[in-house]
Amino acid sequence: MKIKILKLKNWLLLSVMGALGLSGCNCHKKTAQTEVETDTIEVRDRGEVRLMYGVPTMNFQLRGKVTDAQGKPISGIKVNMLERNMEVQGTELQGDPDRVKEYLENTATTTDRQGRFEIKNSGIPQEQVRLLVRDVDGNDNGSHQDRLVEVEVTPDAVDRTNASGWNQGTFNKQVEIKLEDK
Repeated sequence: MKIKILKLKNWLLLSVMGALGLSGCNCHKKTAQTEVETDTIEVRDRGEVRLMYGVPTMNFQLRGKVTDAQGKPISGIKVNMLERNMEVQGTELQGDPDRVKEYLENTATTTDRQGRFEIKNSGIPQEQVRLLVRDVDGNDNGSHQDRLVEVEVTPDAVDRTNASGWNQGTFNKQVEIKLEDK
């Protein structure tokens, strides 16, 4: 019985906190500026102040081509867009080996016959995007060195036509990546 009462209290408390927290998310408040000129007060409308709750996000669309040292396209190359907080030493991700392996398998895109790839992702806006490019197919298309590629996020490459609220727009970039032979 005590457990049921505790669960009910927790549910009520969370409901009240949620209602209070979310009620402030969509708050609009008019602001005014006052100026005093002799004995009259002039009030000017300066628009709305919107209070929002959330985290800024940005969409990322990276397209590219992976070639060998001679400029020939390489198929079967894995390309991962790394998360902002991932630590890399050389071309190796640091951390729990099982989680690293799972991340690399679940987030990779593979180049096609023309060496092309496309990555669509969304996340927190950042100054640069890191791509981990790995040759994992053995000698099928030759043997190439893995490479970490850093792509600068420049304002001119961000499309802000669909930006609103916390969405900062879409970063579009075409990337050419050359891999050296092992």
